[in-house]
Amino acid sequence: MRSAAVFLALLLCLQWTWAQGESGEGTGTDAETEGGNRQEEVHFEIQGVGAAHDQSSSQTNISPDIWAELKELRDMAIEQKVELRNSKSKIEKLEQENAATQARLTASESKNAVLESRVNTSENLVAQLRRENMVLETRMSSSENEVAELKRQNADLLARVTASENKITVLETRMSSSENEVAELKRQNADLLARVTASENKITVLETRMSSSENEVAELKRQNGDLLARVTASENKITDLLARVTTCENKITVLETRMSSSENEVAELKRENADLLARVTASENKITVLETRMSSSENEVAELKRENADRPKVAFSAGLTNAGPVGPFDTEITLKFSKVFTNIGQAYSPTTGIFTAPVRGVYYFRFTVLGICPSAWIGAYLYHNEKKMTRNYDYNDEHGHVSVSNALILQLEKGDVVYMALPSGHGIFDDSNNYNIFSGFLLFAL
Repeated sequence: MRSAAVFLALLLCLQWTWAQGESGEGTGTDAETEGGNRQEEVHFEIQGVGAAHDQSSSQTNISPDIWAELKELRDMAIEQKVELRNSKSKIEKLEQENAATQARLTASESKNAVLESRVNTSENLVAQLRRENMVLETRMSSSENEVAELKRQNADLLARVTASENKITVLETRMSSSENEVAELKRQNADLLARVTASENKITVLETRMSSSENEVAELKRQNGDLLARVTASENKITDLLARVTTCENKITVLETRMSSSENEVAELKRENADLLARVTASENKITVLETRMSSSENEVAELKRENADRPKVAFSAGLTNAGPVGPFDTEITLKFSKVFTNIGQAYSPTTGIFTAPVRGVYYFRFTVLGICPSAWIGAYLYHNEKKMTRNYDYNDEHGHVSVSNALILQLEKGDVVYMALPSGHGIFDDSNNYNIFSGFLLFAL
């Protein structure tokens, strides 16, 4: 019985030691010292139990099996002691790790508290860290979703900005091209304006010179008329003088007493004749100068005539047809004015109805079209190359004749075409009375 009691006591001691070891692992630094003291007490108790067992073994007869079990238990206790020592070092390491973990946990709690204070003004209790962490995780997930959404929106914005930049680049390229074209057109217009101005100035000078030449010719004619009248008067006066001299010779015997006065009269006549001679000489000199100026004017007129002869002569006028009504058609057609009245320069083709500019210049065009069908549209287009320059139309809402006409001045390059077209759904009428006329001519070349 005593051996059984000792065995039970030993088992209880071992159980209590294991319990204290487990509690020492969970309590921390303060429990470590107490656990160590208790382990020493267990060691003493085991030794006491061993001593008591030695004493009892001397007094009582203990079976070898129990004694062997007790030795095994003591060996086990010693091993447990060694293991407890090893466990102590492990516990120290675990305590250090727990301290570091505690520090990290404290820092994490502080950081969580700061984050919670900025995100939410909720209470910063340690017991609610898990809940708050869950809230933070939820908010973090929401923030991550928002960040993902912002990234997607930024990607969309980046794509739109890139597209806008590409479009802006294209627009800038087109704008630069348009500005270059505008600058070129302005330069061409400036050149054309300068050339037109120079032509107008030259025409004005030529007109002035022509007017001056005409005035000088008229003045010369008037002066020649005056000189002719004066020469005729002089000849008449000389004739009268000759008659008077003849009379004087016949009456010389009678007029001897009057000789002195006659001689005076003769002297006066000589003086007058000298004056007349001087005046005639001056007139001849003036006539020479006028002839020189007249030659110069004639040369200028010849030059002008030569320049006018060198200028191209372009003019045409044509009627449409003698067939009566033309149209309406489902599509637009080119009007062929086949009755040619004038076609100087052969620039108009009655076969195609197209006028082709033979030289670069400014041209004048005019047209008239007539319609007689009631409740119908009449009209016509005038084209410069492929560009529609004017559209004239009217509606015949009564039983009568309706006509439209127009005129315009166009600057054409050599080879440009001008023609008339009948719009779809419009009709006109022409016969031998030539109601529809298409005309044009060159104002001046450039």
